[in-house]
Amino acid sequence: AQAIWLKTLGLDVLVLLRSFFPTRTAMSMTRASITVLLFLAVHRAVASNTTEAIAAGSQAAPTASLLHKGASGQPTVTAAASVPSLGQSVSEVSSLEASVQVSTFFWNVHWQCSVAARGASGACKSRATNRFVELARGAGADIVASVELSDGMSQPVDLTSHGLEGWSQVDGSCARGSGGDSAALAFAPGWNVLSSGGGCLRDDWDTRAMAVARVVPPSPVQGCSSLCVVAIHAPHARITAGHEEVARVCGDSVQQCGLAMGDWNVPAEGVHALWSLLIGGATPTFVHPNERTCCFPEGQHYGVYDHLVSNIPGSQAGDYTVLPYQILEENPQQQHRPVTVRVSLPSSR
Repeated sequence: AQAIWLKTLGLDVLVLLRSFFPTRTAMSMTRASITVLLFLAVHRAVASNTTEAIAAGSQAAPTASLLHKGASGQPTVTAAASVPSLGQSVSEVSSLEASVQVSTFFWNVHWQCSVAARGASGACKSRATNRFVELARGAGADIVASVELSDGMSQPVDLTSHGLEGWSQVDGSCARGSGGDSAALAFAPGWNVLSSGGGCLRDDWDTRAMAVARVVPPSPVQGCSSLCVVAIHAPHARITAGHEEVARVCGDSVQQCGLAMGDWNVPAEGVHALWSLLIGGATPTFVHPNERTCCFPEGQHYGVYDHLVSNIPGSQAGDYTVLPYQILEENPQQQHRPVTVRVSLPSSR
């Protein structure tokens, strides 16, 4: 029984640590240390148990409630049906160690909020900026993407001076006359930006913005010396520009080391065509999530638009949350729901 409780405790501790420290190098060291300590502790408990206690493997095992975010984005409590064996516990620990956990956050606040237009309040941009940072930090994000959170129509708000100090921001500005569009990426400390760029995805009234960066994560990813990361605000029509910019910034990393997030303006089934036009390389391995994210007020708008996409072999989308609309007292017309997604990438360690 002592061994069973230690194994259960170990899994719960690892789940909690993973939620607080999804990708940091320090977290990897901590998990490795805990793995060894738990392994030794469990074996010592097993060795000291009586023969009767060891033989009672068929008796009811204690259950542990684990909090997960399900497909609906609402927290659900799942009770463990049984306690895994020591071998299974070590296997789960090894699985965590064999992957690079990356937490993402992306949100299209929409241009009306940024320029106080069409009924949005004058305080909308400031409040949206503060809320963006608050939600990103609350999600434990490693990478964030902002869409249409801008000074004017085309200059992204500098998130590093509004609460993301120490982060590296990459701006994607698309100016067109008195209008335009904006997108931006920001990377948590520990991520190394090797090259970056951005710009427009069309040259007409339907133009939208993207930002792109070639980065090295804190933990190495199998088959990828660097990652090509894109923040996208796709036009409603075909993408006709931006491919050359992505190729310039990312080089060969587009082939099978790509990660893109933001407002695609299409459901999941339409993303592959846009990916091919902008990024290229291998076909994406997942598009996640695929549920309604657009737009406030919902009585006037509908869209399944905001996704995280990757073509990294072995990558897997994990828990996600589609958050409620934010700061509604500022009347943020056409705002999208903020989204957080955690992704597991294969580790090269």
